[in-house]
Amino acid sequence: MSTEATYLKLSQQIMEQYQDLPSHLPLPSEHDLGNRFGVNRQTIRAALDELERRWLIRRVKGSGSFRTRRYEYRIGPELAPSFTKTVRSAGGEPRTENAKPFTRPANATEREILALPANAQVAVLNRVRFIDGAAVSTATSVLPAARVPKLASVLEADESLDAVLRRHYNYQPVRQWSQSRLSSPPEEICAVLKLRGRPPQILLRGLVSCAGSGARLEYVESYLKPDVFDVVTEVGKW
Repeated sequence: MSTEATYLKLSQQIMEQYQDLPSHLPLPSEHDLGNRFGVNRQTIRAALDELERRWLIRRVKGSGSFRTRRYEYRIGPELAPSFTKTVRSAGGEPRTENAKPFTRPANATEREILALPANAQVAVLNRVRFIDGAAVSTATSVLPAARVPKLASVLEADESLDAVLRRHYNYQPVRQWSQSRLSSPPEEICAVLKLRGRPPQILLRGLVSCAGSGARLEYVESYLKPDVFDVVTEVGKW
């Protein structure tokens, strides 16, 4: 049997053997897998590489290889533009860590997207999102400072921005537009998500507006791990 056929067959056998392993527990080591399946470490590593390419496992430096559980991340005109609500509806339990929001002058791109005047200030919020204790997404939100006064004092460290916009500022956030593509993140994002190298992640960009007034509230750029999320965009009904 060829080496290629061996590692491909082995990758399937590994997934079948450990399909019921909880996603927070690591697979056996390469050495132990080699002994279990009677193959050398090089073949085991090739099989694990194949599973990682297919986003069926994730490897965490110093911790091991883990079976992935992927969550549907649904985007549509009728769906709330909230990471927390989206993940919970898919069966996950998210947690968010908010950095302290800060204010600065808007740049040209932000002024265009948010329809701001030349001297406008924006509030910038950086976040890291977690599922089962693992960092799975980052987000940078840029909001017109005049529309979210004192954001730094009203947003808790683990609070949903969508919830604050609704409860504290009485907005009705809706997606005005959204765009997703694969993109290699900068090094600081790779460090937060514990990525090996700079593999492409799902870059999700979007504009959130108020349903009632049409005011542009938030421009957001998020990176989501493709071994965790399956982005589903819904346009129209069927």
